[in-house]
Amino acid sequence: MYLMVQSKALAWFKASFIGEDVGNAACNATCAARVAGRCSVFAKSDMIHAQQKGYTTDQILRGLCDAVARNFKSSIVKGRAVVPPVAFIGAVGLNQGVRNALREAFKLDESQFLVPEHYAWMGAVGAAMLEAEEWRKRSFKRIHQLRQHEAAKQVFACTDPLLMSNVVLLRDRAKPAALPARGERLEAYLGIDIGSVSTNLVVTGAQGNLLKEIYLPTQGRPIEVVDRGLKEIEAELGTSLDIRGVGTTGSGRELIGELVGADTVNDEITAHKTGAMHVCQEMGMEPVDTIFEIGGQDSKFIRIEKGVVVDFTMNEACAAGTGSFLEEQAEKLGISIKGEFARLALESANPARLGERCTVFMERDVTALLLKGAEVGDLCAGLAYSVALNYLNRVVRGRKIGSNIFFQGGTAYNDSVAAAFSQILGKPITVPPHNGVIGAIGMALIAQDRMKHTGRPSRFRGYDLYGVNFTSRDFVCKACSNYCDMKEFTIEGEHTYWGDQCSDKFRKRARSDRQPIIEDLVEYREKLLEEVQVPAKGDRPTVGVPRAMYYYDRFPFWCAYFQELGFDIVVSSTTDRKISASGEELAIAQPCFPVQVAHGHVQDLLEKGVDYVLIPNIVNAEAPNTRVDSHLCPWNQTLPFVVRVVPQMEHAREKFLTPTVHFRFGSKHVEKELADFARGLGFSRRQSNRAVLAAYAAQGAFLDASLEAGAAALSQMEATREPGLILVGRPYNLYDRSVNCDIPKKLRRLYGVNVIPMDFLPLDREDITEVNPNMYWNSGRRILAAARVARRHRNLHLVYISNFKCGPDSYIKSFLEDACGKPSLVLQFDGHSNDAGFITRCEAYLDSKGFLRCPSSATAT
Repeated sequence: MYLMVQSKALAWFKASFIGEDVGNAACNATCAARVAGRCSVFAKSDMIHAQQKGYTTDQILRGLCDAVARNFKSSIVKGRAVVPPVAFIGAVGLNQGVRNALREAFKLDESQFLVPEHYAWMGAVGAAMLEAEEWRKRSFKRIHQLRQHEAAKQVFACTDPLLMSNVVLLRDRAKPAALPARGERLEAYLGIDIGSVSTNLVVTGAQGNLLKEIYLPTQGRPIEVVDRGLKEIEAELGTSLDIRGVGTTGSGRELIGELVGADTVNDEITAHKTGAMHVCQEMGMEPVDTIFEIGGQDSKFIRIEKGVVVDFTMNEACAAGTGSFLEEQAEKLGISIKGEFARLALESANPARLGERCTVFMERDVTALLLKGAEVGDLCAGLAYSVALNYLNRVVRGRKIGSNIFFQGGTAYNDSVAAAFSQILGKPITVPPHNGVIGAIGMALIAQDRMKHTGRPSRFRGYDLYGVNFTSRDFVCKACSNYCDMKEFTIEGEHTYWGDQCSDKFRKRARSDRQPIIEDLVEYREKLLEEVQVPAKGDRPTVGVPRAMYYYDRFPFWCAYFQELGFDIVVSSTTDRKISASGEELAIAQPCFPVQVAHGHVQDLLEKGVDYVLIPNIVNAEAPNTRVDSHLCPWNQTLPFVVRVVPQMEHAREKFLTPTVHFRFGSKHVEKELADFARGLGFSRRQSNRAVLAAYAAQGAFLDASLEAGAAALSQMEATREPGLILVGRPYNLYDRSVNCDIPKKLRRLYGVNVIPMDFLPLDREDITEVNPNMYWNSGRRILAAARVARRHRNLHLVYISNFKCGPDSYIKSFLEDACGKPSLVLQFDGHSNDAGFITRCEAYLDSKGFLRCPSSATAT
């Protein structure tokens, strides 16, 4: 058997490694950072967030090699039998780390896993052998002539040339840094923006005047780069500065904030808005009303009215179309991203039309066009257009764009992208001075404001980061079955932890003084679900219920039904790393992550030795106040049939209970369907009908208790005028802590937010016909109904928790703004183990809604 692996993600790690070095470094690691492997862009995001949390390069590379192996097993092998001996071919065969990861994934020893001598060229060798006779007869000259002829015939889809006529570049109008006179000691504030591609440091004076700016490539080594920047500041200005406040932002803000002694740690939205407003004031310009910010991993859109952020959004999860993508393409094209890329793009007369799809597809198109003879300049111009289109269509998504637009971030150094924005929009685009360090400027100003309000001395530890007494260690938390890979930093005797997903012991400090005033409704719902299940009697047959998909909203119904029939109920374990990995490997299609997780839960139940596993085919749900259909998503409906064909589960097919149920058609119809199903288990219609009555009673009590708790929470918030967040999404996305990185709990614990999941609201009363008269998805109807509730309550805002590859959600999201009437936050998950990107988005959203600017009534008392 042959395994052939090609990995783009391995090429995306910017640490100056060749393939062999990557493998050797990975082999040196004693533990691995968790990296999402299905999408190379997601993998890159996880790797960068791991860098910013202090994981070593070796640990990140080992995590990447593990991700390549997991993805190959789940996406290519798809449950097929791998019969040794196995030959590993393809260029990635050079990578010892991937070799080890594949051997481990397929449980092969060294004698069963072979890497042939010519592993990288086996395809060419095979082609040569197959065509040996014909090859001798061919003329290489004729082949070369044919290739030239084919290239000459190619006609590429093109668009308009890029023009700079509507781009305002203000770089040359920046005020020079006001350096202190000899012997003078200035009040100063330090702002640091630690990003995936660049790290920026600025020093501002008492009047907000810029004293020093530094723009450095991060290169996967944030601590080293920040230390270098601080040393440069010390060398030039150290004796003249009295640092009275420090602020950090960016994906590495927490770790660097701890090391440098930051007085405030803020999200990038707030930092960029503050910096942009200050630049306008300094330049004597009209206040900015729209900010386009494209960094190395994140893209941000900010709309400002009267100095306040009234709307913002970020790329949901994927880093497609960001600055690092252009950098990688420039490297591939053999040109410099600094200057040369923009020059070639602006000189192009026929920019290639590359679209604005996933960057993995765009990169494939670039390769294809290169092979067909496209000019490098045309591709550069096409890429500039693609980044702008990707940003406008995937990030801005039809939001209001003002007339005074700032384009900032590292990508704004590329004039061709600014030109693309101006031509697509037909509006002037301003590239402000200091465009690459505006976030750091904003943080220096925020630090200054904070220190003036608190009156405290700065925590700044000095210019030598390596002089700070800090140590780090890796360990595995064994408090539960998750076995989280933990990283402990001890800085001047204080402990900080990263990697925890579930333990109280290693939780981070709260980031706000706010306290929620309502009870934890997510925890309350968990208790309600647990209370339905009666203790097992031990002498009865068992029905296993996967803790996935239908469990989170229909468990009371099915639990009561089978208990009434005389079964004991066994629920699978809570989702952990083992269950997720098992599901990824078992799923033979390419479903969304929650469906993959469901496969893992079924396997968990089979390993527990249950007699049956319940995987119902639920076609639709109740919708009492509408005639429109109320379907569950196709994966929900087909899950039992998909699981049945998994090769590793063939032996257990007879254990799967797969009743088809149409809840939309009412209880009598459900009685008939379940009576037909129960007959196959040896139960009479009367026995089944009695069980159905018990099931509806249990489900009704569960729903009533949820609505009662929700009403009490709303009443309490209205009485105190407390703000809150409504969480919308499919139940398995809202309540499975492993799937959603425990974001609902973290919103409450870290920021003191009052969180109300949509299942606690009386959504059947809401009329959504004005928004969409034919919303036939059950979750879609409920999500839009919850958005209508948020619309009526000034202090309620909306967070939509979704997952990558959800077809219905991609459609439903487009109606969200009309239903809600105000900006909402969308978080998209896909097996991420690193919450950094999601926390950034949550923090920015909370700040834009005023959650972080005022204490709660609970705090005040």
